[in-house]
Amino acid sequence: MKISRPMAFALTGWAVGAIATISVGFYWPTIFPAILENQHYYGFGPSLLIIVGLAMLIASPAALVGGLIGGRIPREGGQTEQYIMAAIMGIIFALPFACMGMWFFTGW
Repeated sequence: MKISRPMAFALTGWAVGAIATISVGFYWPTIFPAILENQHYYGFGPSLLIIVGLAMLIASPAALVGGLIGGRIPREGGQTEQYIMAAIMGIIFALPFACMGMWFFTGW
């Protein structure tokens, strides 16, 4: 089964955006200093895996769009540069939504 090039760029953006979302998920107490006691949030609310899963659910469409747009930017650079830009745009589009999902659980 062969994947079309736009779909490959979108999936590249999604994969890298998912990695960025998971990274933010595991480092969110450092990124969002409003959290003083992690046990307070993990004991009474959803677990860390559910929070990261919800953030990935929110950030996934944005990462797919970012990968699709990033793959179309450098047409003259070649296929490698298109995949690099798809990854970069996937991160850029996914991180605001991932951070918003994590921010929701900071006690706001």
